Amino acid sequence: MDILGDTRINWIRYRWWFAGTSLALLVAGAFDVVRKDGLRYGIDFSEGTMVVAKFAETPEIDEVRAVVTDLGYGSAVIQSYDRPEMNQVMIRVEKAEEDATAAAGQRPAEAGIDETANRILAALRDGTAGELVSSSTEIVGPVVGEELRRRARNATLLALFAMLIYIGFRFEPVYGVGATVAVIHDVLVTLALVSLFNYEISLNVIAAFMTLVGYSVNDTIVIFDRVRENRHIHRRLDLGEIVNLSINQTLRRTVLTSGLTLLAVGALLTWGGEVLRAFSFVLVAGVFVGTYSSIAIASPIVLWWRSMRGGTAATAEQQRPQAPPVRV
Repeated sequence: MDILGDTRINWIRYRWWFAGTSLALLVAGAFDVVRKDGLRYGIDFSEGTMVVAKFAETPEIDEVRAVVTDLGYGSAVIQSYDRPEMNQVMIRVEKAEEDATAAAGQRPAEAGIDETANRILAALRDGTAGELVSSSTEIVGPVVGEELRRRARNATLLALFAMLIYIGFRFEPVYGVGATVAVIHDVLVTLALVSLFNYEISLNVIAAFMTLVGYSVNDTIVIFDRVRENRHIHRRLDLGEIVNLSINQTLRRTVLTSGLTLLAVGALLTWGGEVLRAFSFVLVAGVFVGTYSSIAIASPIVLWWRSMRGGTAATAEQQRPQAPPVRV
């Protein structure tokens, strides 16, 4: 079924509108991060307590969550742990300011962060979640949190560098730069949305960002590959017209792919539960932003670079001013 038909949209004409939209989102996100004194990091990247509780029978996660929420730990991460037959639940609670105050002047074994685990275990024993058989407690300190943040940052930068090298080798260096800038744009805009919607950065969210990076680059490569083909087929067209033609030719494929992906991640966002809420939000936002940047960021960067260097676009434009542009 042909949904879009033969589109003839002049995408390059609106490139400054696209850039203005991205800039507005980035500025709004930056102000929000400054207002909140930084991004919100989850328990994976900050100090906190992890409790693994083993029950006599398979526990209901919702009942465990209700018990923990009644204690005032509404932001706790609660999920099944290990094999299902082990009947274990992992509870991760971020260290609160009052815990830090209570811990001041106490020995490590008496610190307030241990009191958090004691309160949770006492509530589970007295609650309706089931018979508690055994438990273990682990404390995530600031050094571990910083190490995890560093590794997540390095993994993202390494992925970006590897894609820059691959795309530069597969096409031309300027295409690698355009794709890399588009991916950086996707990560920053999605981070801005994460801050604006008050989600935490966790290991699940980092995994979603890595997925976003791959998704965005894949869509960009499809457009760049069509640009390369059309440069050989339509030698009389300037680069701006070739870019417009290539985007329009791949638009149907882009919309269908993004639409089907949105159906899956949208269902995950709606019915995936609290644990996967931030993960699925990043995927939903990432599909929109990644599709948008492939059209509105990556290709205009290549065109701008060629124009600045006096390349194909400018030369062909001077030689053939009578060529009709691709317009709506």
